[in-house]
Amino acid sequence: MNYQEKVSTRQDVRVLFEKVKANPAVARYRGYTETKSYGWDEAADDYVKCEGEVWFDNPAYDADFVEVGTPSAESQELLDEQLLARDEAIEALRTERDMLRLKVEELTGALAVAEEERESAVAKKDTVCAIVCNLRAVLEAVLAYKAE
Repeated sequence: MNYQEKVSTRQDVRVLFEKVKANPAVARYRGYTETKSYGWDEAADDYVKCEGEVWFDNPAYDADFVEVGTPSAESQELLDEQLLARDEAIEALRTERDMLRLKVEELTGALAVAEEERESAVAKKDTVCAIVCNLRAVLEAVLAYKAE
């Protein structure tokens, strides 16, 4: 990243240099006026003046430095890939959810039919039990009659 700031005094150039030097994310900097660019020479302890737009290297620049909260282009691409993968996973889960909803509806219908069949079978069983109880009563009456 490059940084530039308007300057008007020697002290402004020095403050700009110190500010840039404190930030290893800044690769190059320049102080500027209408027609000139200014940088700071630590060895001479004085400013450097150049005509036009000239950029000066930051001695504290670190290419691997990443500011907190500011993803690098490489990590941004990785984040984009992760977002795309998550979007695809979400879509797959939505599709699966929709299929499961259809299956639940299908099974709910099948359960209702099975419950009706069970109720019908219970009713038939109760009817058969009643008939068997009546037959038992008749049989007991017949046996009691023969025993007399």
